[in-house]
Amino acid sequence: MAASFGSMGLLAGCASDDDAVTVFPPYQYSYLNQLHLNIATLQMADHATPGSVPGDESGQAPIPPDQALIQMAQQRLVAAGTTGSAVFTIDRASIVHEPGGMLAGRLDTHLDVLSSTGQQVGEAEAHVTREMKPDLSKGDADSKANLYELTRQMMQDMNVELEFQIRHNLKDWLVDAGGMPTAGAIQTESLDGSSAKTGASSAATSSAVSAATPATTSASSPAPEVANSATPSPSSGTTATSTSATSAEPDAIFPGGVAGDTTDTSTTSTQKRSPASGYLKLPASKMTN
Repeated sequence: MAASFGSMGLLAGCASDDDAVTVFPPYQYSYLNQLHLNIATLQMADHATPGSVPGDESGQAPIPPDQALIQMAQQRLVAAGTTGSAVFTIDRASIVHEPGGMLAGRLDTHLDVLSSTGQQVGEAEAHVTREMKPDLSKGDADSKANLYELTRQMMQDMNVELEFQIRHNLKDWLVDAGGMPTAGAIQTESLDGSSAKTGASSAATSSAVSAATPATTSASSPAPEVANSATPSPSSGTTATSTSATSAEPDAIFPGGVAGDTTDTSTTSTQKRSPASGYLKLPASKMTN
């Protein structure tokens, strides 16, 4: 019996040693793009200390969710302006062991942007919920490893959700690293090599394309006038032939043309007029014997 108690104590000691040597590295977000805000200061407010929700086990996690949220906000949000402020508030960061063995986590945060007088001028909210079936190979359902894994999954979701909400609801307060506004200032390269806004670049591109189109057309095919003169249509050829024939051969009935007709004055001087009255003679008839 004494040997049995000794063996149990040894196993407990081993389990305790395993928990002590297990390393749970901090969650890192510094490798991601930072969100620069046009504010002078950024503050954190934690209203979700572990145990604030009935049944909350987040305090047993190697890195409690509320501390992970603060670390994320500090690494991703940057005050890059000269006036105003912002407050990142953690409203809830809990992990509850639900009936059936599932772990349920929830994160609620919001970011308020304040003017220099303290008036709220912008807000973005981000909420995340996740359930996880504990991995019993890492201990019981409430082991540090399982709580660490659920916190990691929730933080991945929150990292994406918070950025989306900020870009959607606080886009007017986003600036680049130098403090210049980024909303509607997407730069493109125009055709002349100068940098301009998208609208200006589009106009330059449209003008350049319009200017280039005629040159391309003339190079690839003859101009309409040249094509018509080189290959006349049947109707135009018939008209030209008729006009030429009329000028060369006077009308047998009216060689001098009809009086008052001004259709073609260029040929009037070259046409012969009708002979005087009485001049015409009938051909002599042959005499028969």
